[in-house]
Order: sequence, then C-alpha cells, then structure tokens
Amino acid sequence: MKIKFYLLIIVSFSIMIGGCKPDKLEVEVYTSDIESASEGEVVEVPLKASFSLMGEDKENQLPEAKKIALKYMPSDSEIEISKGTFGQVMTIVSSIPIGSSTALSKFLQQNPRIAMVVVENGMVTLQPTETIEKLDKELSKINFMLGLELPAKNTSFRVVSDSKKKVNISATAVFSEKKPYLHFSKDIKKRKSVVIDFKGGDGSVYSEIAPHFNVKF
Repeated sequence: MKIKFYLLIIVSFSIMIGGCKPDKLEVEVYTSDIESASEGEVVEVPLKASFSLMGEDKENQLPEAKKIALKYMPSDSEIEISKGTFGQVMTIVSSIPIGSSTALSKFLQQNPRIAMVVVENGMVTLQPTETIEKLDKELSKINFMLGLELPAKNTSFRVVSDSKKKVNISATAVFSEKKPYLHFSKDIKKRKSVVIDFKGGDGSVYSEIAPHFNVKF
C-alpha cells in the first residue's frame, strides 16, 4: 500500500510540473527577420502556445489566470480557454521579439515579453525572459498547478525564406516533417519554408537547453 501511495504522489507531482510547460510552442520567422536582427534591429514575430490542464476549473481560476497573463503580452495578444479530452486547453496567440542580445535588452525594458529569439553569429535561439519568471510567480499564487516554464514539451520553428539567394538552415537532434535527424541541414529558396521540431520530453537534450538552429546566407 505504501508503494502505491508513493507512486501516486510521484505521478501527481509529474502532472503538476508538466502543467507548467506548454504542450506545444510555435514560432514563425522570416529570413529577413533574421537578417534585420543581425543588423541590430528588433522585430516582433508570431508565437502560439497551447497548454493542457488536467481536471475541471471548478473555482473558475483560469479566467483570472488569463487576465494576469495578458498583462505581460502585447495588447493584440489573445488567450482562449476551451474543453479538452481530459480537462481544459489554454491557447495563447501572441508575439515575441527577435534581435541581438544587446538590442533585445533595451527593447525589453519598455516592452515586457515572455520570451525572445536571440540572433548571434548566425545562431538563432529561443530564450525565456525575466518577464516569464514574474508571470510564473503570479500564476502560482492563484494555483500551484498553474505556471509557465520554457523550454516547451515541443517547440516548432517555421522558417520562411523571403531572401533572393538560397538560405541554409541547420540544427542538431531535431525532427522535420516527422523524421528524426541527428544533423539536419536544408537549403531553402525564396517563398519556400522549413519546419524544425525540438522535442522537449524528459529523454531529450531540449528539455534542458534552449531550442536553437543555425542560418547561413
């Protein structure tokens, strides 16, 4: 009986921790966004995140969590709450900035965002900001099962080329079109795109490190 009790605690704890990470996070960037970021500009790119929350919201806490989350996002952000298979599904549609670390540091002082895309020396990295820590603390006050952490269980980058020349996209230990790659590399022409998936499960390196890929123009 003790073993069953301890197993129940471990499973329950895993569900609570898992609820803090998005099930899926999608970011779309154009190659011109990356070029602009390399030149010192800051551009906003679209982000979509979805969460699965176990059980019913009997105390009506999710609408309150929604109000808090919107404080840390652009004014045109949207959060929808719907019924899922085993509970509630929260979907966030917003935007995050892409730029160099120096430019982003200045931008974030006036524009709070939950995450950012850092471009340095041809490497593009999705990173959390200090804002996400503030949001996580506020949500946890409502319910310790609520919160927001990165990296997500699955992070998907869609890279669209609007450059005249071919652009090479490469990454390590990723999926693309449901196929696994230890070393992924693909040239994309103008008006073509590629989707790279970073699995953030417990057995993946991307459960601990930030999703990132390389770009060569």
